[in-house]
Amino acid sequence: MRISMKKLASILLMLTCIIGLTACGGETKVMRHDSDLVKAQCQFLYEYVSLEQHIGELDMYDTFTKDEYDDYAAFIYENTNIRADGEVFVSGIHSWNDNKDEIGRVEKEVTVNDITINAKEDELIVSVAIDGEIHDAVMEIMYDKNLHITSINTNIIYSFGELMEKAGVNTLIGMGTVFAVLILISLIIGSFGFIPKIQASLSARKQVKEAVEESVDNAIAGIIEREEISDDHELIAVIAAAIAASEGASSTDGFVVRSIRKIR
Repeated sequence: MRISMKKLASILLMLTCIIGLTACGGETKVMRHDSDLVKAQCQFLYEYVSLEQHIGELDMYDTFTKDEYDDYAAFIYENTNIRADGEVFVSGIHSWNDNKDEIGRVEKEVTVNDITINAKEDELIVSVAIDGEIHDAVMEIMYDKNLHITSINTNIIYSFGELMEKAGVNTLIGMGTVFAVLILISLIIGSFGFIPKIQASLSARKQVKEAVEESVDNAIAGIIEREEISDDHELIAVIAAAIAASEGASSTDGFVVRSIRKIR
């Protein structure tokens, strides 16, 4: 039986698709690690960051220099073989300290059975389950592809009702903020109508002030002018009397002073 080229091409295409699907359904490649070692390290880290002594030393840790953080990380590595930057340990202590009040007293001791590992191609995500009096929590510890710890975070597990309550509060705060801003903007726009009135009022006050100042200046000038005229009359009388005396006249009748010039 002969098979046409078209049918042969179709068969080859189907085989290619089947092989491709089989390859896609294979196991996902994950990074190699020693599960027992990783769990032991994470159990130690939980106990380390939750220790009250370390929480009490946070103020000191926060003042560390880069060299002091490096020495801190080297000390932990020498004693536990755990590789991480010093800042990562301090950040983990801070995260536990920020959430410990919502966790309350830890109901049972954490064991390796409470630790799960989610392995990916280039990282490990380790979850440490914590049974708290008020809330349960999960301490999440991240490893990079070199099994170097990059972060330590404690996360509270809230109930559905608590999550809905938080979402409602956040929604109300967000909507309230938006409405408050809109009201403020509308008030600012509404106040634009008063700006021309305020400008007109200020302009009128300025004109009145200028008119008053001009009136005062004119009044002062008039007073000065009257004083100058009064002073000239007195001076004229004195000059006339002096001339009459020099001429031997008994009175100033017939003497007229037409102008006075000051000789420099």
